[in-house]
Amino acid sequence: MATAGSDSNTSDTVHASQLAVTFPLVRRPVPPPTRVAIQPGDWNAFVGSRANAVVVGTAEAALGVWTAVWPSLHKPIHWVDAGRLALPRRPAGTLILQGAGGLSACDQRQLLEWLDGDGHAARILTTTDRPLFPLVESGSFLEALYYRLNVILLVLGAPAST
Repeated sequence: MATAGSDSNTSDTVHASQLAVTFPLVRRPVPPPTRVAIQPGDWNAFVGSRANAVVVGTAEAALGVWTAVWPSLHKPIHWVDAGRLALPRRPAGTLILQGAGGLSACDQRQLLEWLDGDGHAARILTTTDRPLFPLVESGSFLEALYYRLNVILLVLGAPAST
């Protein structure tokens, strides 16, 4: 990295350790589940980033996604059911929130406050069996929470029949 007062002709260099912090290196590609129809570009964006994501599909399809991507998730991994929201005290690693469409208004506010808290370093992967945006439009899901969770949207379709 160029330092203050360095010669402007000196090229900036980025060390591998700095690059790994910004863009975690994927040691091996993670193939998408075979029984779920997912666009390759959507899958690669989902696996290759640390961004929050919403996975829309059946519970079985979501389980196929978690099985495929589990080894690449940042540890620790916290599994939370929307019906019994219990958030970890030290937010780090990966939080999988199952059934986000069923979050109560109180739990939605609690989750948004947790996301806005100091030291938040967890990636949140959310599953839902129905799209969340219609819930936002009807006023039953907080818009601010929707946009915090829905950085990457992965819609799982039925597998293509052969």
